[in-house]
Amino acid sequence: MSSPADLASTPADLTAVPSAPLSRRVLALLADLVILALVAAISVWQLGLRLLDDYSDIPELALAWVFLVAVPVAVVAIVVIDAARIGQTPGMAAAGIRTIHDGTTKRALPTDDPRVPEPGIPALWRDVRVLRLVAQVLAVIVVVALIRWMFHNLIVRMDEVGLPKGFDFLESPYGVALRDAHGFDVRDPVWRGLLIGLQNTVVASVVGILIATVVGLFVGIARLSSNWLVAKGASLYVESLRNIPPLVVIIFFGSALFTFGPFPRFNPTNPPWQGTFFGSDSNWIIVSRDRWAIPSLASESNVGVFWLLVLAAAIIAVAVWQWRTRRNNATGEPHHRVLWSVGVFAVIVVACFAALGGPYSWSWPAVSENGRRVVGGFSTNSGYMALTLGLGLYTASFVAEIIRGSILAVPKGQTEAATSVALKSSQRYRHVVLPQAQRIAIPPYISECANLIKNTSLGLAVAYPDLFLVVVTAWGINFPAPQLILIVVIVYVSINLIVSALLNVYNRSIQLKER
Repeated sequence: MSSPADLASTPADLTAVPSAPLSRRVLALLADLVILALVAAISVWQLGLRLLDDYSDIPELALAWVFLVAVPVAVVAIVVIDAARIGQTPGMAAAGIRTIHDGTTKRALPTDDPRVPEPGIPALWRDVRVLRLVAQVLAVIVVVALIRWMFHNLIVRMDEVGLPKGFDFLESPYGVALRDAHGFDVRDPVWRGLLIGLQNTVVASVVGILIATVVGLFVGIARLSSNWLVAKGASLYVESLRNIPPLVVIIFFGSALFTFGPFPRFNPTNPPWQGTFFGSDSNWIIVSRDRWAIPSLASESNVGVFWLLVLAAAIIAVAVWQWRTRRNNATGEPHHRVLWSVGVFAVIVVACFAALGGPYSWSWPAVSENGRRVVGGFSTNSGYMALTLGLGLYTASFVAEIIRGSILAVPKGQTEAATSVALKSSQRYRHVVLPQAQRIAIPPYISECANLIKNTSLGLAVAYPDLFLVVVTAWGINFPAPQLILIVVIVYVSINLIVSALLNVYNRSIQLKER
């Protein structure tokens, strides 16, 4: 018998196609036939059940025929393709030899021989790429089938109890007053109540995220302070709040600060505390257990024109920013971009405000004549304040840990280099540490923003009329719950996706670009 080396020296056709032994082909085809038999048996069984039960559901019958016809045809195609594409067996390659045809005879060559072609394509049921694709398709089919099964059960159950399946109820009168919803009447349609709830959810989310970001940033930096008292105080804040359920924090603020707090009640016999400016009757703040109010801006004429001019001022400020940057790069002189841009923007806005005769005027809060309401200014209720303060400070404890971890992830050499060029502590954080830390902090920060937005539904505990409370109230009035829950799901998913998309755009803009 010739050795592999002798066989390697034998001339061979370099374009020869590898060939698998007959036993390997038969084994692969048998496996395909077994799969075909199982699919055919399941398909006939499923179709038989539906026909014997006189099933009239068209989608169910269509699905059964797909299994009976399309799937077996696909498996037959796989068998035919396998018969033509099964190549070199893994066993022979592992042994260090392959077989090739030189046109007349089969020859064995070592696997390291340059004349040996690539291994043959495996059977479809052993091809990793095919298996990955099939697994993904099967996963999609399973998910779609599960959703369809759940939806079918829901429709059947709604028919049994007599619930409407449409959204016509959105035009029906809501029937209940909403807290602090000025201009909303109980006879207004349900969709208007949902819109007010959405507005309250967005307002609470924006303010809560702002509180969490600002407080979390300062607390996270404070945890790394060299001052023992500051560091331990920040650690106490973080470890206390993040280990308490957010619902408890919200109820604590609602009860301790407002319901049983030190502030006066708001009624004709017990008026709220009013802070006035010296020498004036105008209030700069009104404080009570149920309501707080501060001055606000009331729109006058030319508001649209004013905001167009503000937009133009912002564009000019951006141009000034870029000009100062280019100037700094060309000459090396200090750019002072913030000072120049903000200054130009402020000058243009003030000039436009004066030229238009004041498109806004101050609205001062005051107690109404009956002593039960606040007129003028911007006022809010205790539920909103308890929710935003509770969620903002609670989420700030997690944001603080994100900031602290991100700062510690910045290489120590960066801080040492900043110190070596005589940068102050505040300058090190502003110009060196925080710009690098934010690239690490943004992804987990997005998750905390999403958690805060979802947790606004806990405003139910302090009677804040957010979207979830409006939906629960409508549910209690016997409006269909499945449609209302679907609306809540779509709204919360949409808000979170929008916030995540905006923050991801910012995150990509600050990442280092490789050149």
